[in-house]
Amino acid sequence: MKIQFKYPILMALLSTTLSAHALVYEIGLDFSYDKQIYGSNRLNSNVSRSYSAGVSTYLFELTAIDFNVSSSKDTTTQNERYDAGGGYDLVSQQNRMETDVYGIGIKQMLMPRKYRLSPMISVGYARQFLNYTTDITLENRASSVRTSGSSGTSKDRVDSMFGAFILQYRVTDRLSFKGTAKTLFPAVEWNKARDNIKYSVGISWIF
Repeated sequence: MKIQFKYPILMALLSTTLSAHALVYEIGLDFSYDKQIYGSNRLNSNVSRSYSAGVSTYLFELTAIDFNVSSSKDTTTQNERYDAGGGYDLVSQQNRMETDVYGIGIKQMLMPRKYRLSPMISVGYARQFLNYTTDITLENRASSVRTSGSSGTSKDRVDSMFGAFILQYRVTDRLSFKGTAKTLFPAVEWNKARDNIKYSVGISWIF
């Protein structure tokens, strides 16, 4: 008889716990933009744009399940002239990488929600979908005729992990501004966590 009653008792305890702690939801939006100009004649550039959104479900006062999605585009453009051989110069090259990331993890607040400034950490699993494209332009040194070509798009999928540190400033009971430092790296390759860190700013809304 004890075995028969064990599961109903557990279900009753779980129901009582969820009733006592009403679920809190939080929506977050982030954006980052970075542009670097380099080269002796400042003809080369590296531009990165990233957008992300997330939904956090607080099962407990300070702990949430975090669902997030992001999309980024990194474009590297080189406009310096190089000898490509065969009487041709490489006069332009552009590499584009588009990345879509879907993640799920745990978010933990490090200070009670009542504080105006609240640090948080978030860790979890993510899957990256990557698209690579390279365009080049060659110039015939004898005729000055230019020819353009493309590598086409190559695709890849990477099982990854993410970690984030978030500093959130509460403006009202529901609205907050936040800054985020986030790393994304291949699953369990911990030594690569510091190689890919991105910073972003955004807002969050609790309801």
